[in-house]
Amino acid sequence: MGKFLKRTVHTVFLMLGNSCNMNCRYCLQHPLVTAQLPSKINPEIYDFLKDCAKELTEGQKLHIQFYGGEPLLYFDAIREITERTHAYCWHSVITNGKAVTKEMVAFFNAYKMPVTISWDGRNVMETRGYDVFADKEKRKLLLGIEKLGLSAVLSSKAYPLDVLEDFQAISDDYYKIHGYQVGINIDEIFNTGDLPEELLAVDYPRVESEMLGLGKFYLEKRLNGSRTELKDYNKLSYVDRLFGMLKRFYADGDGRFHKHYCSCGNGYDVLNLDLEGNLYPCHNTSSKIGTITDDYFTYLNKVLCSDNTKVNMSVCSDCPAIAFCRGGCKLVNAEARREGYCRLKQAVFLPVLSVFEEYGRRMAGDVNGG
Repeated sequence: MGKFLKRTVHTVFLMLGNSCNMNCRYCLQHPLVTAQLPSKINPEIYDFLKDCAKELTEGQKLHIQFYGGEPLLYFDAIREITERTHAYCWHSVITNGKAVTKEMVAFFNAYKMPVTISWDGRNVMETRGYDVFADKEKRKLLLGIEKLGLSAVLSSKAYPLDVLEDFQAISDDYYKIHGYQVGINIDEIFNTGDLPEELLAVDYPRVESEMLGLGKFYLEKRLNGSRTELKDYNKLSYVDRLFGMLKRFYADGDGRFHKHYCSCGNGYDVLNLDLEGNLYPCHNTSSKIGTITDDYFTYLNKVLCSDNTKVNMSVCSDCPAIAFCRGGCKLVNAEARREGYCRLKQAVFLPVLSVFEEYGRRMAGDVNGG
């Protein structure tokens, strides 16, 4: 690893293909993918991945995130790439889980691979059209994965408390097998074009009320120092993540967003690579912006030209939710932001922020004798 002007790439989304065995109603890729990804592995990508890994801090491995379409439909490629690169990379998968097999579970466990299942809880049939955990055989296989995560999308069919309660039900069963809980992630619905209006018709007051309750619940539990009960694990874990965002923004930083590019890092320290060696500004699009053999600054210029984060900052910089969303997704246009994208972010984040601000005022009053 060189000492100067390091090009530090920590994650590569490996775009295996567009094929999928489901038809999720909120799929980001439906309006964005216009061409099929190549399916044949170009051996040069192994040299490229090794180069990226060499630029990391000694002892650190490059993260490869297998991505689709539906990644499990490309399991042969996952297996080959993992076996070829495990010495200098660690790997993970985001999947709907529908195609999972016993062989896959054994492979994931052998390589200690985190596997995240996209699942929206009790109303998943209305958002994704298939409930992988309702299938007893699939459920048993998925619960056998040693590094299992769950990921949901908030929408008019999936509200925070419902999702967290349903996650906890899965996690309770998982705990009985492994002695630890599943990892969780919750995103807010994105409208990158032509999403069903029904899914976007979110009850914002309900979201605000639930998030306010979660924030107060979190603060009460953390302040009294009590041991986390298993039934509360996912609720506390979810708000822990939000608290971490606040800490990084205000305590570790200066309370301002300084980046002029997307906070997800897509195209920058997160690369989006197909099997042929083409590069993309995001793993949810099929618009190529270069290849692994291109001049780096030619590539970087194209990434910057496709990134509207700096333009959005004229609005985002005055929004208190920026501590959490940090400018949001570069694929969501101004109209979609006005029509609900930002409103949902604010409904999720601002109630939690208000709880911590109130706690801060109380602490200041105690210190000052108020």
